[in-house]
Amino acid sequence: MIVGTRGSNLAVVQTEKVCERLSELGVECEIKTVQSLGDVMTDRGLYEMPTIGVFVKKLDMMLLDGKIDIAVHSMKDMPSEREEGLETSAVLPRDSPYDALVSRYSLDNMPEGAVIGTSSVRRRYQFLNYVGERGVNVTIKDIRGNVDTRIAKFRRGEYDSVILAEAGFERLKLDIDYERLDRDPFVPSPRQGIIAVVARRGSKESELLKQIDDSETRIEAEVEEEVLKVIGGGCSLPVGVHATAKGKAVELAVYVGASDLRYKLEKVVLGKEYLEETRELAQKFKSYL
Repeated sequence: MIVGTRGSNLAVVQTEKVCERLSELGVECEIKTVQSLGDVMTDRGLYEMPTIGVFVKKLDMMLLDGKIDIAVHSMKDMPSEREEGLETSAVLPRDSPYDALVSRYSLDNMPEGAVIGTSSVRRRYQFLNYVGERGVNVTIKDIRGNVDTRIAKFRRGEYDSVILAEAGFERLKLDIDYERLDRDPFVPSPRQGIIAVVARRGSKESELLKQIDDSETRIEAEVEEEVLKVIGGGCSLPVGVHATAKGKAVELAVYVGASDLRYKLEKVVLGKEYLEETRELAQKFKSYL
């Protein structure tokens, strides 16, 4: 099976995790790496990109053209609207959904004028909300590149702090000190920490992948994606969504920032009609943007 992925260390490690699961089913994998538009255009923030799905588009096209059999993605990079003919056939058990702060200072001792590196609009708003409520002014500066590149920029002193996904540190087994940013109020990016595997709809590969699909992670991904569909979230909007499947209930937290740095944060427990309840909650947030 030819498995497509971006070429960063993290993307390859994620793909190897998928291949390990497939090897348990007797499937031999060959990894094929590509450079996505998001990897090439590193001179601007993600919110400034000319198109959506900048990290997945090229792999989608290769799938549809039959050049690869499946593609592995960080699910948070995937747009809600997918190419016709493709489907997310499997999601692996979720790793940490939280953000992590690599910094010369602790979160609650951030000094005036500190330079914080992130290219995420959501992270920008949440960080400014948090330190602003404590009377501290900081500078948010765009940062692009893979995990290794961002950490190197921090170590060179270009930033006092950088914000990244904790899952990346865990998967790469990086030996670095960081502070986890708690979900309240740092609600993570929708589907952060989830590895997704995409195949052609109805293909034999898609049927095979269903054997490694994690049901609880699938529910969490569906709920978080439903919020995005209603609100219209993406890289250009300050939206955080996190769902936790607990037996028959789903706990959901939604954060939406406003242009004047006000924000709305709500946490609820959903019942068995969780998707319908999710849509109702998301409608409350839509007018806030």
